Formats: sequence, C-alpha cells, structure tokens
Amino acid sequence: MVMSQTSNFIRNLFFNSDLDPPVKPDISFGNYFLKWDEDSIGLYSNEILKFKSFIKNMIPNLEPIMKMINISRPKNDPFRKVINDRGQFSISDKYNGRIFFILNIDTGGSTVLFREERVLINDELLEKLQLHCDSKGFTLLSKLKDINDVVSVKWKIGDLLFNRMEHSK
Repeated sequence: MVMSQTSNFIRNLFFNSDLDPPVKPDISFGNYFLKWDEDSIGLYSNEILKFKSFIKNMIPNLEPIMKMINISRPKNDPFRKVINDRGQFSISDKYNGRIFFILNIDTGGSTVLFREERVLINDELLEKLQLHCDSKGFTLLSKLKDINDVVSVKWKIGDLLFNRMEHSK
C-alpha cells in the first residue's frame, strides 16, 4: 500500500526499488536551452514531457518579466524596493498533487529551474522508513511528522540559458 502511494524519489531513496533512474535529456526551444546543474539528480522519465511543457509556456513570459524587474523607477518607489529586496520572481507549475516545477528569475536576469516534491509522512510510511534509516534519521523524520505531516524535497534542475550564437545566424 505504501509503495503505490509514495513517489519515485522516495521509493528510490529508501526502498531500493527497480524504478528507472532519473535522466538528464537535452532540452531546447528555439534559442533557449537547459543547462543541467551538474549536482542535479535529473528528472524521472514520466516527468519530462510536463517539464518541457512548463519551459515552453514560460519562454514567452521571460522578456516581459525581465523588463519589469529592470524598470527604471525612482529610488523611493515601493515597487523597486520590493524587487531589489526580494531579488527574484518565482513562477511554479503543479505537475500533480505533490510535484512542482519552479522557475526563479533574479534581478540579474538569471533563470534557474527547480523541482519540488511534497511528501506526506504518515504512520505507515514512517514505519517503512524506520527500516532504512539510522536512529538520527528516524528521530528527525519523527520530529518532522510531529511538526507537519508534509515534508518538501527540492533540488535545482539547472539554468535556462539563451544561445546568442544561434540568434545571430
């Protein structure tokens, strides 16, 4: 029962299941391409199409967002202060009930993509995880469950870059 309700990430991490490993395929749209973070574990094959769709839908919004971030406004303008203090915009898309793809755009124009997964820690999962965790890990998971049943796992996928060489051809 727990195995069918847990994510690919949790199954691979704790249960040594025989699922396909995450992949890092080439992803590009026009002059935009994804440069995978070397430390990223990648994405699961069943997530790739949704992730590509997310990127494709975000590309038309990148230039307007970057223009909005870089708008020349008076020093005391509250909008300018919020943008400079916050340092980035985040746009997310829910892949399913627990997985999100997130695009962060900072004031320098960098676009970074993340994958976030929310995991419900119920008693049944906690019991299964106890077999795979040392005592410190299990204590941490128990405390997290006591605080909130949902734990979030997030990792950087990579940077969305613009190939200026292709643009000039």
